[in-house]
This record gives sequence, C-alpha cells and structure tokens, in this order.
Amino acid sequence: VKSAPGTPVKKVQDALAAAMEGAFDPNKMETAIEARMDGKLSAKDLSDLAAFYASPLGKRVTALEIQASAPEAREAKKIEGAKTLGELPSRDPARLALYRKMMDDISAVDTGEAVALNMGYAMLTEMLGAAGKPLPDDQVMALLRKQTEGLRRDIANDAMESAAYIYRDMSMADLKLYEAFLASPAGSRYYDQMQVALGAVMTDEARSFGHRFFVAL
Repeated sequence: VKSAPGTPVKKVQDALAAAMEGAFDPNKMETAIEARMDGKLSAKDLSDLAAFYASPLGKRVTALEIQASAPEAREAKKIEGAKTLGELPSRDPARLALYRKMMDDISAVDTGEAVALNMGYAMLTEMLGAAGKPLPDDQVMALLRKQTEGLRRDIANDAMESAAYIYRDMSMADLKLYEAFLASPAGSRYYDQMQVALGAVMTDEARSFGHRFFVAL
C-alpha cells in the first residue's frame, strides 16, 4: 500500500475486501492440511495418537482447546490468559515451567516465527510482483525483518498466555501426562508434521491473498 501513496483509501479498502473474499477459508485449509498430512505418520504413530485422543484426558484436552479457539473466547483468552500468566511466577512456578516445557515440546515459538515470516515473504513478494516492483530475496527479507522486530517475543508471549488460559483448570498430574504425550515419539512426530503442513498451507494462502490484493488495487 505504501508503494502506491496516491491510491485513494476507498480503493485500498475495496481491494482488501476483494482479496479477502475466500482467503484463509478454514474448510479449504483443513482439506489442504489433511492432504499434506496423508502418509506422513506410521501405523504405530496413528494407533498411539488414536489411543491418546480416545482417552478421558485426550478428550478433555481436545474439548478445552476447541473451546478456547472459538471466536467468542478470543478476548477472554487474551485478558484472562495474561492475568493468569502474570500471577504464575509467584503463585505456581512449577505450572509455569510445565507450560514452557509444553510449548518447547511442540516448537510453538520456532514454528510460529517461521510461519509468520514465510507468510509475510509470500504475501510481500506477490504484492511487489503484481505492482511491477519485484525485489531480490535479500531485500524482501530485510524489509520483513524490519517490520517484524519483536515478533518472536510476541509469539512466545501469546503462546504462554494461551496455555495459561486453556489449561488453567487442569491438575498438575494431568498436565504432566499431557506433556509426556507431547514429548512422546508419536506426539512429537504428529506436531512436527502438522506444523509443517499448516505452515505450507498458510503460506500458500498468503501468497494468493497478496497477488489478489494488488491485482484488485
């Protein structure tokens, strides 16, 4: 947008609306992720995953995570999660350490940063290309790095706030069992492959959005 300073605001808004139509559609993305996950896990991994998620603990964790991902829970997750996380160092440092271990188990921060940068790169290169102003990769990455200072810190904080909110009512015993599953061979491989698939699908969507936006503009 800044590369076309004379563009009327209304035109930018209309272009954004046109580009967003159908972008990041959850059903389409779910199908794409499932396709990318196909064949990535062994029969033993799938059996272990099915056993965990069919267990009472697995069902409870799934229900809590789905509930927290609902649009109406976003504000509460941010507010209550931040409040709870701020209290943990003095009130329950053991739980805080366990949350950190869980986030490390699924590489939440590393993956979040990589996905965000890949999405930004894909969107920016498509927008610049559609605008007739392509840049070399190193310049694109330099622009991204400048715009995303503090990104890793923000992702880490968001992940911990989410954990503090989602699992706030779980006992330490259950949390330790869940962490053990995340660190298990099946759990680790599942999250590794899921994060790769999600990142690829999100990047594809970002690239498509960036192209549509500047074409509409």
